[in-house]
Amino acid sequence: MKPIKLAIIGAGGYGDYCLGLLERFVDPESYQLVAAIDPFYEKVPRYAQLTAQGVPMYRTPEDFFAVDRADLVLIASPIHLHKQQCLLALKHGAHVLCEKPLAPILQDALDIREAVAASGRKLGVGFQMSFCDPIQNLKRDIQSGLLGAPKSLRTYVSWQRYDSYYNSPWRGHIRDAQGNWVLDSILTNATAHYLHNTCFVLGDRFDTAAMPEHLTVELYNGKGIETFDTAFVSGKFASGCDFFLSVTHSGDRDVDPILQYTFENAVVTASGNDDSAEIIATFADGSTKNYGAALGEYHVAQKLRTMIAVAADPSLDVPCTPDTVLPHLTMCNAIFDQADVHPLPADRMEHVSEPEPGLFMRGLADEAWTCFQTGKLPSELGFDWAKQPTVIKLDGYTTFSGAKCCCKEDIHA
Repeated sequence: MKPIKLAIIGAGGYGDYCLGLLERFVDPESYQLVAAIDPFYEKVPRYAQLTAQGVPMYRTPEDFFAVDRADLVLIASPIHLHKQQCLLALKHGAHVLCEKPLAPILQDALDIREAVAASGRKLGVGFQMSFCDPIQNLKRDIQSGLLGAPKSLRTYVSWQRYDSYYNSPWRGHIRDAQGNWVLDSILTNATAHYLHNTCFVLGDRFDTAAMPEHLTVELYNGKGIETFDTAFVSGKFASGCDFFLSVTHSGDRDVDPILQYTFENAVVTASGNDDSAEIIATFADGSTKNYGAALGEYHVAQKLRTMIAVAADPSLDVPCTPDTVLPHLTMCNAIFDQADVHPLPADRMEHVSEPEPGLFMRGLADEAWTCFQTGKLPSELGFDWAKQPTVIKLDGYTTFSGAKCCCKEDIHA
């Protein structure tokens, strides 16, 4: 098969990570890297390597498209640029793999969806769990009824983030320095894959995700950022299945993701953040089915392999499209529009210096774990620091207003 022509927009940061995935986990005969596009390309980690390989470098996508073309454009640029770069790539006849989030606000995502439909090209969104075989096989078994009706889907993550993590023009911010929407938070960034996956596995087709009917949300801020670093989200789907996320960056210890999906006939579990994080269904009779690990870099690279194959043969399907990500984006936009953010208790926040400076809440990891185990919000469990939740109905919510943006209450220093 003739290699497809691949261009990458954003060659530093996550784009550099993607270049590494291409080198290690994608058949080099399947693609030709025809452009690395970055306004500061001299500073990207692989500048010397790309130069030695003869890869052309451009400062803007417009510069590239003025002289060349691509079958597939990988967009790993800052979030506020995703819409304009997706539209430009589609206009020039390229398929697109856009890293998540597709866009910070619903209006932009809907514009991109419309452009995809008009272009005749395909666009994948880089929620990598949706592309990997273990999740796809799990989803097929859910659809077939093998596991029985879904009852409850729960997720727990306590990923510590130190001060350096937020030393960024966009992490933890509502807007960037130029006033563009960013809406960065633990739900839209670090644990976005798990909130999206909750909806994705309940989708009724290969490329759909289920939309919850309503949410009950408690948001907390321990870091002094503009948004929130701790979230408890309870919700329900039309099928009657409920879900619960208990996620924090302010926990006093690191705990990699733990998933517990309960069905009528089986309980599906996974824990970890690498190739050891196998997804296992345990049935009522004690038998098990191992779907394999959905995490680890080989599985992350599946989105690249899939979209390269789609660019070579557009008749192939894309598992994660603009439509697929709308439930996740709808939830996140509605949360930013409607939910209150409260400070974590100052008298339980502790500064650490090792392995680097950071601020964490004593006992939070265990309390968040209790929330996960019981499926109850902190306020329902009577924690003395908990505040009243916000109830959010998602029916009819199609436009992000930005009127609230979750930062009305003062936070401690």
